[in-house]
Amino acid sequence: MLVSIIFAVYRHPGKVEENCEKIMKSGLNYELILAADLPDHRTLYLSKKYRMHKCFSEKRRGKWRALNDAAKIAKGEYLIFIDSDTVIESDLNEIINALQKYDAVEIRKEISGKSVMEKLVNIDYLNMFTVAKLCEKMNSCLGFNGAAFAIKKDVFFSLNGFRNVVNEDTDLGLRLGLRGYSFGTAGKAKTSAPKNFREWVVQRERWATGGAEAVVDAFPDLVKKPLLWIPAIYLLFPAIILFFFNEVISGNLLTKIVYFLLPLVVVFPQKVLLLILFILFQERLLKNLVVSFLAFLTWLVVEIAVSLKFRWKISYSLLPAFYFFYSPMWMFISFVALIRVLTFKLMGKKVRVRNWNP
Repeated sequence: MLVSIIFAVYRHPGKVEENCEKIMKSGLNYELILAADLPDHRTLYLSKKYRMHKCFSEKRRGKWRALNDAAKIAKGEYLIFIDSDTVIESDLNEIINALQKYDAVEIRKEISGKSVMEKLVNIDYLNMFTVAKLCEKMNSCLGFNGAAFAIKKDVFFSLNGFRNVVNEDTDLGLRLGLRGYSFGTAGKAKTSAPKNFREWVVQRERWATGGAEAVVDAFPDLVKKPLLWIPAIYLLFPAIILFFFNEVISGNLLTKIVYFLLPLVVVFPQKVLLLILFILFQERLLKNLVVSFLAFLTWLVVEIAVSLKFRWKISYSLLPAFYFFYSPMWMFISFVALIRVLTFKLMGKKVRVRNWNP
């Protein structure tokens, strides 16, 4: 059985060599494919050293097209996609064995950075993985984390591969789940994350816009699965309970109007809208301290239990910061993105992300 392992590279090879060394020791029958846009001399060198099939472009095609081009030349029955900033840590045979049971497999990804932001993102990745485990039990999928995942080649092409959208991985995973293909989790990898708040906001604005675009496109089918998406929303945005109590239930009418009309004012920069919404949220939060504390305590128990179950190393001291600051910030970025995407769709305009090229 041949396995095609596809590396996504833009200019620099990142951690491709680390993966190649591990793959060579795996005992798998494999082929390596390097999908690289604007490859530098180091990337060219590694492609020769490890005898990779080259899928190069001297122009920026975009990740979605580069990976589709690479998949077209793949000869393996299974495809494993790995980003250049990600290293597979587990036995690759674990992933291949899972692909004999499932049509696609999400590979567990943790963050190993030491900055506060990286540690907060690692908590976030635990929640994302918990959603993936929920999807596995519900026999569905709400999206891949494209840094590392695996899929049967015939299933990939039956879905017509990646599409030209902001989050090609989320879009592919959603379509996989809604088409009734099976989804599971296996393996383990380490990947990178933004090291500071500014980098994080830039990344999450793109993720939120792409996620909103995928959800809006799939909404008629997705809304029929409330037992899947309702708990997933809570797991991804635990502060949403505080939001609904503080603003929707107990908030005054003016505050509610501001929350839902502000994102429609597209002339405001997205960061300005985010700041206004976050300040309003914190103001109401302070007025409902008792409820806020009880909601946090409930989530805290769940989060610690999940981390112990999956043996996920997180910084427990950062859980309050995650719940009261990181989670609301991520929630409002996603909320603003959803309203904007809906507005652009209704106006017949293409969804775009500032300072980002596909």
